[in-house]
Amino acid sequence: MIALLDRHPDKILILSALALTMLGVIVIYSASGPYCQFLNPPRPTWHYMMRQAVWACVALIAMFVAYRLNYHIIVKYSPIFIVCAIVGLLAVLVVSGGEIKRWINVGGFTFQPSEFFKIALVAFMARMAAKNVNQEFNLKKYATVLAAMAAGALLIIKEPDLGTTALVMSVAVAMLFLAGFPKKYIAIIAVVFGAAACFLVFGLKYEIDRIDQYGITLKDPLAPGASYQTRQSLVSLGSGGVIGKGLGNGGQKHLFLPARHTDFILSSAAEEGGFVIVSFILMLFGLIGWSGYRIAKSAMDVEGSFFAWGILLFIILQATINIGVDMGVFPITGMTLPFLSYGGSSLLVCSVGIGMIASVARQTRSPRHYFQRIRG
Repeated sequence: MIALLDRHPDKILILSALALTMLGVIVIYSASGPYCQFLNPPRPTWHYMMRQAVWACVALIAMFVAYRLNYHIIVKYSPIFIVCAIVGLLAVLVVSGGEIKRWINVGGFTFQPSEFFKIALVAFMARMAAKNVNQEFNLKKYATVLAAMAAGALLIIKEPDLGTTALVMSVAVAMLFLAGFPKKYIAIIAVVFGAAACFLVFGLKYEIDRIDQYGITLKDPLAPGASYQTRQSLVSLGSGGVIGKGLGNGGQKHLFLPARHTDFILSSAAEEGGFVIVSFILMLFGLIGWSGYRIAKSAMDVEGSFFAWGILLFIILQATINIGVDMGVFPITGMTLPFLSYGGSSLLVCSVGIGMIASVARQTRSPRHYFQRIRG
């Protein structure tokens, strides 16, 4: 197995992402059926499944295009992409008119600009790392990157979306560390962001109810005041047993478990597929993490390595947070599970990200680049 991963990490990466996507369409169909009947007006039980299937087809095409595309092009034009991503985040605030909204409607489908911002930021930071590698550190050279990080974080948290903001900042700080950014400046960024988050939560009472519920839930999930979502999620996880109740036989999806086809898709899958299906899902994410690590480690240049690392960190860290929320380890963030949860923009961006990582492996394997590396 290890030999196969070393020889064909891009194939393992793509096949794992495709398996998760197909499994997600199936689980969404089962989890969202009863919910569709309570919409106004009611929708067919296959409504969300069909929409996700359409997005899956688009994502598959986008993944293939990204795989065949030279990732250097994305990195080269990343300043344009980061500007477009920030404009998209601004558009969300303009369209929402002050209401809580994170999406823009396009032709009956919704798109989340914060998802696009993730890849744009990674590409922009990879460009920064490549330009400043093996050079004496100068904070001014990182000014545009730090400005892009700050602008994106402020706009995302304004939506409001503290979970995605924390994810973006965590990955960005990790990439700065990998780029050789001085630890004292990384510490300053971490302290500033931590202080801002504490002020929002405890000073302005932003999502303070979730923090209070989280504290109670850690002590006793059944206690009064504990998180209802977490309680129902744990019931779903526990009631599945080893092999689950069978596809379509879950009881928690009948309006007991909130966000059953989005934030808590893993709990829905666990109830009907049991420990077996959860283990399979975790194995697929493990394969994505390992193959992505092998690609990033063996990349032909700094751009490719940083680009692969950044995208991989976004996918794996988001999956870890979502799984932790479903298991009651983390407070509820509203963050979806990559590839499995319902959501077109998330699926599309994650698929493009997988294609980009695989593109790094394809370029590294190219005979022309192989001889360039030997001569270099």
